[in-house]
This record gives sequence, structure tokens and C-alpha cells, in this order.
Amino acid sequence: MTAETKEIDNPIIEREISRARDLYKRHAVAICADENLGGMLARYGEAISNTREKMNLTGMLEACSACAGDMDGSCCFRGVEEWYDSSLLLINLLLGIEIPFFREVPGNCLFLGENGCRLLAKHSFCINYLCPDLKAFMGPLVADFLRVVGDELSCGWELELSLCTWIHENGG
Repeated sequence: MTAETKEIDNPIIEREISRARDLYKRHAVAICADENLGGMLARYGEAISNTREKMNLTGMLEACSACAGDMDGSCCFRGVEEWYDSSLLLINLLLGIEIPFFREVPGNCLFLGENGCRLLAKHSFCINYLCPDLKAFMGPLVADFLRVVGDELSCGWELELSLCTWIHENGG
């Protein structure tokens, strides 16, 4: 089996992915039908789109993808996937994202693909961290970008908290 086709090779994230998939199978229909959670999921999706659009307009998306795929020491290092828990992975499933089974970019985060992150709902570090090179590249646009990221983080946190409460109350 090659590095590109090897299934999940980390027991910590494997457990979280299995739990997220199980929760999705058991509760996805009810979660999406819940007016409060459905609305929060839609708002979070919009906030994610706004962040991605800002990253694209500033050239940040291209810069981050190039760094992650080509340079040692990128912030998408192997092990970052361990920071993801089942609730954040469940949110990705609810947003229509399939959780990867393999490392597309060997030696890096399980979720990193050839064109950047393969997830929509990301860990706060993954959207909030700006390396020194990226800060210099963005210059005065950093403050505006962080405002957009703040909205995504806020929407994601509120959704994750409400989703965890819902799952606990509904036999999760």
C-alpha cells in the first residue's frame, strides 16, 4: 500500500472520525430538521464561504496552499488532525464533506489535499494562525481578514456548543 492510498494511520483521529460517522448515521436527519441547528449550520456555512472568499481575494489561499504542499514546516503538519474532535468532524459531514481516509500529501495533516484543506469546518488554529511570512504578504489586509475569521470562529463555536448539547440530550 502506498502513502497515497494508506487508510487512516492515526488511532486518535481514527476514533474521532468513527464517532463522527456514527453520529451522522444516527442523527443527521434530525439535526438538519432542527430549526435552530439547521439555521446555525447555514450561518456557519456562509461564514466559512466569506473567509474563503477573503482568502482568495487577498491571494492568501494560493500562498497557503503552495506553502502547505511544497515547504517543510508548514502549519499543516502531521498531527494537526489530532486536534479535531468528533463534533467538528460531524459538522463537516453535515456540510456535505466526506472525511478523508488517506493522506493525500504524505507527511502532513490527514486533511491536507493538493489544493489545501479538504475540510470546510476547520479547527480554530487552522483558520486563525497567520505565519510571519503570510502576515508580511498581507500587510494592512490582516486586520480585515481577522474580522472575517472572527465571524467564522464565532459561528462555528456556537454551532459546536449547541450541537454537543443536542447530541447529549438526544442519546448521542
